[in-house]
Amino acid sequence: MVSRTPATELDFALLSEATYRLADQPTHIGHKVASALGVIEEAIERYGTEHIALSFNGGKDCTALMHLVRAALHKYETSHGIDSRPLVSLYVLYKRSFFEIDRFVKQSVARYNLDLVEKQGPMRQGLQSFKQEYPQLQAIFVGTRKDDPYSSKLGAFSPTDSDWPRFMRVNPVLDWTFEDIWSYIHSDGVHYCCLYDQGYTSLGDVDTTTKNPALLKDGKYQPAWSLAQGCLERSGRSSASTRSPSSESALPILAKRTDLEHC
Repeated sequence: MVSRTPATELDFALLSEATYRLADQPTHIGHKVASALGVIEEAIERYGTEHIALSFNGGKDCTALMHLVRAALHKYETSHGIDSRPLVSLYVLYKRSFFEIDRFVKQSVARYNLDLVEKQGPMRQGLQSFKQEYPQLQAIFVGTRKDDPYSSKLGAFSPTDSDWPRFMRVNPVLDWTFEDIWSYIHSDGVHYCCLYDQGYTSLGDVDTTTKNPALLKDGKYQPAWSLAQGCLERSGRSSASTRSPSSESALPILAKRTDLEHC
């Protein structure tokens, strides 16, 4: 576990060491972490540190990814004699977001040295504005998983459609499950939004997100990682919300998909 003080910048050397040590373990989560780091390292080699960004909105998936990206970036920067720089991060705002999410995002800016760029939705509009402001960016790390809606046919590197702003979407945790995300968060000591301690398992805006009824036990909601069936992860989201690509990854699926995944 990485030692730190809340809302202050993490020691990226310790963070990276702990994460790569976990990746070396012959365990299920160790193999998952190693695979994700491999994708991140490939993206850094392909595009360079000045041409990559992170899509981040405080959800558990992109939070786990943020930690992994920082670990890989520190290793790359150290080996190439490069000074650590703020990681450009896109946050497309909801119409009505949870106060706890906004607070956690601000804390993450300090912890992970993020250059946070807030854009108003809808997504296409926000992404277009982001591209105009940062035309040098070519690739965005996204916390999409294959069990997210519309995501089963994506690859680790998936470009946006031609009628969207042009980016390569990099999906390092694509093959992870709900259980893998929480196993990693706990194994590597990753800070996460406090709403997950209160019975929420999938976060969107205030109007489409409630506590997961599957976690209600004896009149009290259990924490997110207590969910026994990962396929019930989005049971706390409204029907309108669950028909749309998951917001937990922070950047919805931009390539056209028709295969909506159900549990």
